[in-house]
Amino acid sequence: MAGAALRVAGRRLSQHSGSGTPILLRQALETRASPGHTPGCVTFVLNDHSMAFTGDALLIRGCGRTDFQQGCAKTLYHSIHEKIFTLPGDCLIYPAHDYHGLTMSTVEEERTLNPRLTLSCEEFVKVMDNLNLPKPQQIDVAVPANMRCGVQTLPF
Repeated sequence: MAGAALRVAGRRLSQHSGSGTPILLRQALETRASPGHTPGCVTFVLNDHSMAFTGDALLIRGCGRTDFQQGCAKTLYHSIHEKIFTLPGDCLIYPAHDYHGLTMSTVEEERTLNPRLTLSCEEFVKVMDNLNLPKPQQIDVAVPANMRCGVQTLPF
């Protein structure tokens, strides 16, 4: 299928010519700071506000945890409500990952159906502060690497 145009939601995004080919966007991306999961989280929004790539800040029916990597529940709540939920309701949301196999939602779905983010800020902070999630297995490697933009010092 070399040379075929890749289409997402009816938009021509790139020319596909095999593995490793860069995606050349035909639209500008707006970068919106959306800290809270980590201080450096960003959301990328197409300039027509039809799609947003939310990273780990806003997930489908959830959000990124805030109990490590200098996270802050109150900051995350305000980031999502002020930087993402202000987009049009039909804006497609693409999170970095999903634990249930879902790949896309909309701003309106998350505004109305996300069980954590339909709470008040105070209630949200209480929930996030009491998740009591286990420490991720690779956290002691991942956080220092994240702080160095993924560059790791090899042990040899």
